[in-house]
Amino acid sequence: MDEELKKKALKKCYFMRPDLVMPGIMEKNNILTNVKNFQVRDDDVFLVTYPKAGTIWTCEILDAILNIDNLEVLKTRSLFEKIPMLELGPSLHPDLVADGVEGIPSNIKAILDPCPSPRRIPTHLLPEYCPDQLFTKKPKTVLVDRNPKDYLVSLFGWYASIRFLSPLDWNEMYEIYMNGLSEYGPYHSFIKSWAKYENEPWLLWMKYEDLRQNPKGSIKKITTFLGKNLTDSQIDDVMRVTSFDYMKKAMETVKGRDAYLNPKGVWQRKGVVGNWKNAFTIAQNEAFNKQYDEEMKGYEHLKYKF
Repeated sequence: MDEELKKKALKKCYFMRPDLVMPGIMEKNNILTNVKNFQVRDDDVFLVTYPKAGTIWTCEILDAILNIDNLEVLKTRSLFEKIPMLELGPSLHPDLVADGVEGIPSNIKAILDPCPSPRRIPTHLLPEYCPDQLFTKKPKTVLVDRNPKDYLVSLFGWYASIRFLSPLDWNEMYEIYMNGLSEYGPYHSFIKSWAKYENEPWLLWMKYEDLRQNPKGSIKKITTFLGKNLTDSQIDDVMRVTSFDYMKKAMETVKGRDAYLNPKGVWQRKGVVGNWKNAFTIAQNEAFNKQYDEEMKGYEHLKYKF
């Protein structure tokens, strides 16, 4: 890998361990200890996603289900209230981020402790960095998987939109990912790490593509998993307020969004399935497939068919 490109990839990152690159902000203030010791409530609802694998969208779906009798409250929430992440990277809390400056380590207790139950808690973390109590109390947890090629294209667009990330051209983004230097490590590593819990009754494994192609069936599946009894009319309401067009329009005016976006940046770009075909060259696609097949040996049941 070109050394200049490697320096660019690591500009905002560092190695959490030899094969895992994470946001550089994480190494300060004992954040990892704070997260590992985070107090989980029995009625918490966790959302596990890799970045750009439908995090905000699924957060909105969960919020709509949990607030089905008061959907109007979703319109008044700031960006910071929508995604109080259990995270080791930059905070999205208004008291901890200075007007779009890079951000400082999250004070986990300050952000999540005041949240009323049931809390919806999204995270991008590998199991080894999650709260210990997640695996002892075992609250309801939804994991959303996504075609790694579409994820990579979405990440490429994200780098161009967010103020604290340095824009890359497509070939640079591709090379950084293929060399294991994208933030949070390769997508296949994330999936394999969580695969050990895929059959646990407290975890629901979903695919982004199913949510997109069959939203009603997917939302029903989530409500059943959460033990909620929603009518068909209520399911339709959840679909309405979590449709891509509805969310895209709503995000244009949500309080706090400009703290993280470039002047021309967007939170929702396309939200489509299969957009990777417009970005990958033939050679890139072949190399990606070869690496993916090698890395997913033993996990064929979780592989995507491209």
